Amino acid sequence: MYQVIARKFRPQTFEDIVGQGHVTSVIKNAIDLKRLPHAFIFSGPRGVGKTSAARILAKAINCEKGPSGTPCNACRICEDITASRAVDVFEIDAASYTGVDNVRDLIESARYTPSVARFKTFIIDEVHMLSRNAFNALLKTLEEPPEHVIFIMATTELAKVPVTVLSRCQRYDFRRIPVSEIIAHLSSIALQEHISITEDALMIIALQADGSMRDAQGMLEHVAAAQSGDVDARTVERMLGLVERTTMHDLLTGIIGRDVSSVLDVVGRVYQYGHDLLQLYRSLMESFRNMMVIKAGYANISLPQEEKEFLQEIAHGVPFEEVHRMLSVLIHSEEDVKFSSLPKVTIETVLLRIMSAPDLADIQQLIQAATARPVPAPARQAAQAPVAQEKYRKPISALPQSWDGFVSYLKDHDPPMYAMLTTASRTGESQDGVDLMCANQFVAEQIKKALPEIRKKAQIFFRRDIQIRILLQESPQQAERKPRPSEIRANVMKSPVVKEILSEFNGVVKDVKSGE
Repeated sequence: MYQVIARKFRPQTFEDIVGQGHVTSVIKNAIDLKRLPHAFIFSGPRGVGKTSAARILAKAINCEKGPSGTPCNACRICEDITASRAVDVFEIDAASYTGVDNVRDLIESARYTPSVARFKTFIIDEVHMLSRNAFNALLKTLEEPPEHVIFIMATTELAKVPVTVLSRCQRYDFRRIPVSEIIAHLSSIALQEHISITEDALMIIALQADGSMRDAQGMLEHVAAAQSGDVDARTVERMLGLVERTTMHDLLTGIIGRDVSSVLDVVGRVYQYGHDLLQLYRSLMESFRNMMVIKAGYANISLPQEEKEFLQEIAHGVPFEEVHRMLSVLIHSEEDVKFSSLPKVTIETVLLRIMSAPDLADIQQLIQAATARPVPAPARQAAQAPVAQEKYRKPISALPQSWDGFVSYLKDHDPPMYAMLTTASRTGESQDGVDLMCANQFVAEQIKKALPEIRKKAQIFFRRDIQIRILLQESPQQAERKPRPSEIRANVMKSPVVKEILSEFNGVVKDVKSGE
């Protein structure tokens, strides 16, 4: 009878478990030193070897040639545990064995000595699925179990297990398996199963498995049935429903080059092919993340060599800040895409927003340039400076003597200061000064820091001192606030006209109503 790869190559000894040496070595030492706790709890992501380790542990402590850190897998007890027919080893799925009555049956069974094995072993998988009452019923037995009982619990959600249970168990944390170790193990399986598969294809499988060996083995078996010849990266992408690498390259190239038509065509093509748009979006985020870390100088990225070279090439001419900005927009818009009833429209909107935003200069550079005092150049250098460089600059006399004229003057003479002032809007202007409205507190603070230098430039332009007042834009809540009736009445009573009328006619104000 045919066995799937995940079952056929299931680990039978602690040495067979991939990527969990920090756990298996400790357990083996505990068995060899005969320092066994009465309760274990294995936590970690799915498919990393928790249940396999529990079964191997059950064999190791019950082996006829043990207890030993390395079970023989040849005696009757080892063979029975491997075949899931051992009478003294109970493997329980907590998802279906969740009630307090079920746990009471377990506790009752634990009272009796094992029939054949050395220990009566209870393996409780997905233990976090037990109800609160079931956990409470189990506490006393966990704290003072019979000498012949061993509990081995496994969970993917350790936070859902009560602290009172955790405190009674010896905890072992399983990790995600590194991509390199998954590839090495899959290569070994492919060799034994006569599966011809390329290194790039194995890399894609390992990345999609997200640290789970069981998922990786399942995907390998799935793609192995796709064709009789070599299994390449394109075959894997097609069989797993992934967006092809060439399509992702076209999309990235279009975004970086701000080619709107190309980007929309790619999204439309992916949609027509029936691919998961959320997966496309997350793949795009992953690509921008890889570009960002490459720009930061981090080279240890688990990617096919061709993919790494492409990202290095496309990211070469893009500033780090720009890549970071695009990635930030993608991250903050993920929830919108995930829960949108029109994901295609939402993705297109996000990508258009990314491409339409102008390249932003580093704010710190702008601040430093605006606040820095100008350093006078030597006279000889000034004399040698070509006059042609100043031809494009308009003289002050040619510009209107207004704030807008001053800002235009800065565009040629001090671009950093010009960029800073364009972030604020002019709300009022008089002979003695100007009012600038800032959208947020951060912008207001930066302009305030640069005010001394701005006033110097303004004095040169206007040939007099002017006052520059920085105002902060009201929030929508503040803007919507209406004056109270008492405030309206007080303002009316302060009016000179009202006071004169009341005095002339000896009148009294009975009521004041708003004109709105």
